[in-house]
Amino acid sequence: MSGVNKQKVRLGIVGLGNAAQEHMKGIAASDKLELVAGADLDRARGRKAESDFGLRSYGSAEDMIACEDIEGVLVSTPARYHLPVVAIAAAAGLPVLCEKPLASDLADAKAMIEIVEQNSVLFQFGASYRFLPTIQTAREIIHSNGIGQVRSCLEHLIGGRGSALVEPLPLSHYPEGEPGGTPMGLVDHGVHLIDAFAWMTGQSIRSVYGCGNISGHAPTPESVMFTLGDGAIGHLFYDEGTVGLSLPGEGVFSAGGGWNVEGYVAPGGYDPYPCALSIYGSTGALRIYPYANLLYHATLEGVTEIPLPKLPEPNHFRAQAEAFADLIRNPVHPAVPDIDAGLAALRTVLAVYDSMKSKSLQTLEAD
Repeated sequence: MSGVNKQKVRLGIVGLGNAAQEHMKGIAASDKLELVAGADLDRARGRKAESDFGLRSYGSAEDMIACEDIEGVLVSTPARYHLPVVAIAAAAGLPVLCEKPLASDLADAKAMIEIVEQNSVLFQFGASYRFLPTIQTAREIIHSNGIGQVRSCLEHLIGGRGSALVEPLPLSHYPEGEPGGTPMGLVDHGVHLIDAFAWMTGQSIRSVYGCGNISGHAPTPESVMFTLGDGAIGHLFYDEGTVGLSLPGEGVFSAGGGWNVEGYVAPGGYDPYPCALSIYGSTGALRIYPYANLLYHATLEGVTEIPLPKLPEPNHFRAQAEAFADLIRNPVHPAVPDIDAGLAALRTVLAVYDSMKSKSLQTLEAD
C-alpha cells in the first residue's frame, strides 16, 4: 500500500463497542501508533468509528487483515469471541493485544495459548490497570518497603439505582448459565483487581472463596476472599443492584474518565462512588483511586498525597498500546503482561465459581 507510514506502528482493532471507544481515544493521542482499521459485525459501529477516528472499517476480522497493511491486532470483542479472532490474527502471523478477561472459560484460554505458540506470534494480555499511574506508583512504594509487609487488600463497589434498574451485561458477552454479571462486577471488572493486587504486591493469589453472578440470572451481591503468597488477605465486594450511599466528603473529582456503579464519569466530573483500592501494610497503607488519579500514602507520621503524572484514563490505554508497539518492534519487553498473566487471572476468577458450587475454599497452584 503506497503512503504507508512505517514510523508509527499500524494497528487494527476488532470489536468497536464501548470498551473499544476508550482504546481508540488513547491510541489517537499517541505519536507512536496509527489506528488504520477496525472490524465489527455491526456496520453502524464501523461507520461511527470511521467518522470519529478516521479509520477504515470492515465487517469481519478476516476482511480487515486481508485488506490492510497492519502490524498488530487489538482484540476488543466480548470475551466469548476472543478465541476465533486471536486464531485469525495468529494465522496471519500478527501480534495480538487481547482485552480482559482472556476468555470466558479455560478451554478457550488453553486453545488460545496453543494457537499463539503454534504460530509463534507475540501476545499481550490487556491488563490495562497496570498502566495507570496510580497502580504503577503504588507498586513502586510497596516494592520499596513503603508500607512494610502487606497485610490486606480491599476493593468494594456498592451502589446503583436499585435492583429493578440494574443492567447486567447481555448474553453476547458471556454465555447464559456461565460466569458473567454486571459491568462493574467480578468477571468484567474484578479480573482487573485480581491481576493488579497480585502485580502490585508481587505475590500470587493462593486461595479464594466467594460467590459471583451468572450470565442470564438476576444479579446478586458478589464477594471474594483471597489469600496472597505471603499470608496477606484480600476482599472484593461488588453490588450494582442496590441504592448508593455517599456521605459528604466521600466522593472525589476525577482527573480522568472512569466508571463507577452508576456508569461513566467524565474527566473532571464529580464521582460520588469512586473506584478505590486500599492496601494495608505493617508500617503504612495506601488508598488508590485509579480513575480519579489520586494516591494517598499513610504512615505513623500522617497521610501524604503522592504526586502523579497527569495521565489518567484513557491514557493508560494509550500506554498499554504503546507497550504493545514496543513489543512488536523489539520483542523483549518484560514489563508487558503476557498470555500466562491472562490465564492466571481467569483461573482465579473461575476458582471463585468453583468455591461457590462446592462451598469450599479453592487452592490455586503457585506460579
